Amino acid sequence: MKFCFVCGKKTDKLIEGYCEECYNKEFSLLKVPDEISIKVCSKCGRINYGKVWKEREVEDILKDKIKVLGKNVNIKIRKNDNIHITAKGFLKNSKKIKEEEREIRLKVNRIVCPNCSRRLGDYYEAILQLRGDADSAMDFLTDKLSIEKSIYKIEKVKNGIDIYLDDTHLASKLSNQLKKKFNAKVKKSFKLFTRKQGKDIYRSTFVVRI
Repeated sequence: MKFCFVCGKKTDKLIEGYCEECYNKEFSLLKVPDEISIKVCSKCGRINYGKVWKEREVEDILKDKIKVLGKNVNIKIRKNDNIHITAKGFLKNSKKIKEEEREIRLKVNRIVCPNCSRRLGDYYEAILQLRGDADSAMDFLTDKLSIEKSIYKIEKVKNGIDIYLDDTHLASKLSNQLKKKFNAKVKKSFKLFTRKQGKDIYRSTFVVRI
């Protein structure tokens, strides 16, 4: 017969020197931070994650910060002013189900993300000019544009549609997709816009004719 070194209970089975009851009291199913601080753009609602801004929920970020210590752990997350976590599962080497609740302080810093800041400053890097059957091209791009945060504005002009973007790479990508889809003709041009820290900054124009 063995004795639990915490409560002194006699038992045939100890887990790291604990009886099963004391073991479940001593150890947790999860390891979580006491506080999470996040940056949220006050304009577009995206959340800063590392070096990028993404359309994510706070719960998604929290999941990345939760370390599961048990097994077969079911986690439920509820967010209000703070974050409330309910976990149910088993500790390692224990057959007794354990439930626990954790509260995490949520600190939200609302700022303006770089993309929105550039838009507010009338900044854009490229113009995607749709010519010819511009409506068909716009229909094709609608789903892609709806999830992009790089659009400064969309403007209807006499002979088509102009899309202003703050990402030259995106403009190039979209023009290539239109070329492939409609066998369109694409013409690229670049114009010096300004200099920043000794570096030339260009604005690009992609004319797509369908």
